[in-house]
Amino acid sequence: MERSKRKFAGHRRLEQKLPLHQRLLGGVQRSFGTTVALQAKVPKDEGSYLTNLEAFINVLNCAFGTGCLAMPRAFLDAGWLTGLIMTIVLGFFMVYTMHVVLNDINSMQKRFGVPLLSYGKSMEVAVSMGPRRFQFLAKPMHYYVDILVSLYHFGVDSIYVVFIAKILKDLGDIYFWPLDERLYMALLLPPLILTFFIRQLKLLKPFSLISNLMITIAFLITLSYLLQDLPEFSELRPFQPLKSLPLVFGTLLFSIESIGVILTILRRMQTPADFLGTCGVLNRGMAVVILFYAGFGVLGYWRYGQHTASSVLHNLPMDEILTQLVAGFFALGVFFSYALSGYVTVDIIWHGYMEQKMEAGHSSKMVKCLVQIALVIASVLVAILFPDFWLLLSIVGSFCMAQLGLIFPGILDLCVQYEEGYGPGRILLWRSMIFIAGGLAGGVAGTLHCSGFDEQP
Repeated sequence: MERSKRKFAGHRRLEQKLPLHQRLLGGVQRSFGTTVALQAKVPKDEGSYLTNLEAFINVLNCAFGTGCLAMPRAFLDAGWLTGLIMTIVLGFFMVYTMHVVLNDINSMQKRFGVPLLSYGKSMEVAVSMGPRRFQFLAKPMHYYVDILVSLYHFGVDSIYVVFIAKILKDLGDIYFWPLDERLYMALLLPPLILTFFIRQLKLLKPFSLISNLMITIAFLITLSYLLQDLPEFSELRPFQPLKSLPLVFGTLLFSIESIGVILTILRRMQTPADFLGTCGVLNRGMAVVILFYAGFGVLGYWRYGQHTASSVLHNLPMDEILTQLVAGFFALGVFFSYALSGYVTVDIIWHGYMEQKMEAGHSSKMVKCLVQIALVIASVLVAILFPDFWLLLSIVGSFCMAQLGLIFPGILDLCVQYEEGYGPGRILLWRSMIFIAGGLAGGVAGTLHCSGFDEQP
């Protein structure tokens, strides 16, 4: 008995001598915190991995969506030249931050011999590798990243509700009778709840395919409208007052930044080495996305000028059958995407924090159903309270994505490089500080602007 105590005490002393990140990684193989991360260590069939072409298509899919329809409004508020510069510069800057994050996560993976970590777990491990005085923040940072990812996808679902309801109102005003768009939001509750009861993620794949097909067709038809009867380009303003730039910043972040999905795509690739690099899958896919967003924004602003709506879809002539078909395609495509986005929030909340505290059985399933229903009701209530599509989109981008896409990558890189130094002239430290400063400046300005604080005297 005494020998066992001495042996245990020796192990405890040995463990205490190890750095925090090494003690932390001792349990990584046993528990990743969320099932999204847990999937990284589950052996997969060869056919379940993505080829380079499939990964390229997934990169395009994760970027194209409702945010693109707000780009013409962003160019209206910024000016066509300012908007073009911001889209290209900020877009490629975001891609660079993705490269930094993925390289740091790969570095931790190779260094400690663990599977590819989730974003939250990566932040936890990175902070535990950083300065000793801040290592106590490792676990709280993991929790905070999970909260922000959940909040972001919850915000996306609220934006989807606003988007669908506005289309239903436009079509309802034509074929039925005028109703308040908030009533349409409330009527969406039952069908949205039903989509949430699809228990397995693989069963959502057909809905994803239908959604992608509908949105692609709708975008092509919308482009054909934007190219018709273009006015004189000289009528467009190249610059606008700076007060609207924070909203533009939030819109661009919401539309382009997708680090969580990008990490998932990398995890599922057959040849992960082909994902990064100068001509890698990520660069090629995001180059197409950024250039399309820039072109779409310029065309939309050029076509509708000062009358550009928060979603360019509302500028299309709704009395035409083809336009109504486009609106219907967008509404159905976004409707089928609702559960896919909400699944991330449910996965983090339920599997990450609640499931292990519940006993298996009918009561556990009932609680999970209640969580899903509560999230749908909450997303609809947020949409009813904030029915401005442009404003809601901008605040989600400014608050959530400024942190997930700029501030956290800076903190993660700063901690990962801490033990190895920051290179000549501490250039890597300056890089991390630029990420953090850019995210703070844009995020705070965008969030305050959306909240209306900056309009107060």
